[in-house]
Amino acid sequence: MEPLIRAATDADVGELAWLSLTVWDEAYADMIDPAVLRARHDEPADSRAARWAARIAREKVLVAVEVGAVVGFARVADRPNLELLSLYTRRSHWRSGLGTRLLNESLRGAAAELWVFEGNARALHFYEHHGFSLDGQRREDPPYGFEVHMTRP
Repeated sequence: MEPLIRAATDADVGELAWLSLTVWDEAYADMIDPAVLRARHDEPADSRAARWAARIAREKVLVAVEVGAVVGFARVADRPNLELLSLYTRRSHWRSGLGTRLLNESLRGAAAELWVFEGNARALHFYEHHGFSLDGQRREDPPYGFEVHMTRP
């Protein structure tokens, strides 16, 4: 059965706090210094959970749930343009169509923008496949590296 996509609730904050660490470890193991990734785990779980509760209160946050576990999420904010803030699935769900479903459910075909880590070929290809293109903007996101900006009309 396909994962269910639904709006995140306060009951999801603990799982989202854990999942956000896990998906970064899976996605960026070959791109970000392992010590930097490990350092993310030093933040107390209640602090991460509080950040997720604030995100759920002010942003559109969707979760993908499979057999009672959150296996992916997407965050969108309208500031002033619609911005995809994050979209992640567990590695076990890569190339399953779940990322596409989360993207489609969160943006509903609207024009949008996003930032992606420079050199993240997998993500760049995914977003280009869904109509996004690089616009030449680049910014530093210490300690993780540089990000490039993409837009979709």
